[in-house]
Amino acid sequence: MRRTLAVTGVLAPLLAMAPASAQDRVAVFGVLDTYVDHSKAGNARATRVQSGGISGSRLGFRGSEDLGPGTKAIFLLEAGINLDDGSSGQGGLRFGRQAWAGLGTAAGELILGRHYAPYFFTLVSHGLGGGMGWGNASNYFTDNSVLRVNNSISYASPSVGGVKARALVGFGENASLPGGDSIGSIHSASLQVDQGGFSANLAYLARKTTVANTERFYAAGASYQFGRVKAGLLLQARRGDTGAAENDAAEFNLLVPAGPGAFLFDVGRFRSRSVDHANALAASVRYDYHLSKRSILYAGAARIRNDANARFGINGNTGAALAVAPGQDPRSLIVGVRHTF
Repeated sequence: MRRTLAVTGVLAPLLAMAPASAQDRVAVFGVLDTYVDHSKAGNARATRVQSGGISGSRLGFRGSEDLGPGTKAIFLLEAGINLDDGSSGQGGLRFGRQAWAGLGTAAGELILGRHYAPYFFTLVSHGLGGGMGWGNASNYFTDNSVLRVNNSISYASPSVGGVKARALVGFGENASLPGGDSIGSIHSASLQVDQGGFSANLAYLARKTTVANTERFYAAGASYQFGRVKAGLLLQARRGDTGAAENDAAEFNLLVPAGPGAFLFDVGRFRSRSVDHANALAASVRYDYHLSKRSILYAGAARIRNDANARFGINGNTGAALAVAPGQDPRSLIVGVRHTF
């Protein structure tokens, strides 16, 4: 009798909360992506188990709470995981992929924390097959340090007539540095248009690195569905006040269905404006075999031709490239598996 009363006393408050909590939604999700990479550059070669070939491995928690007509509280916590050794990704950050909270309304979403810059969405939308994965030239040539932004406020509009806008402000929070907290700050915006099989996106990002220098990144992408085949084009440019690290990059790709999967054919070019003989050409082919809606086997081959002062390597979404000396031309063969839940 006492045991029954004790159990009832514990369950009663939970049962009383059930109608309210029915409006709350919390989902656990994840990606497990690992691959074997055999790479060669000059006299160096290595066969390695890597994590994050076409997608970064992760564990995440996504939630929302209805607050009234058309309004909800939203949050996301997403931790990167290195499957090859079980360590945390993104340099060991606990929730290094994303960590934010905010509000969603009919007028759009406003969120605060660590999340992707609008610039990022242009790259993943038109670099086909995942956008920033193994096989995408943009993945080899892009400065990834601007894709996630700490201490930031982000707004995403609803899609109206196929048009969607994003804007972000990231605060440097370096008041002790000359120039105050503007150093390290990031501003980014993008405009996306989707009409039938056609999609296009323009993005801009500015990063204040010193009192005398602001880096500016530009991206333009477009893709089109030709029957079952999809073609994508992605252009990038990087400029700065000091003239250092200025460059242009281009990627063209085709996604061609074949059997229970699809081929990704990708070529890209990097051109340096600030260093002589530092250009590069990349070519990749990958096949993704769909075992189910949630599981994929993939395999691919890639090569980069570096000029005398270029040293680009072939990396996965989070898997590291083999170290490359200037002028070496790396090659890579991979076989991997990705599971989502």
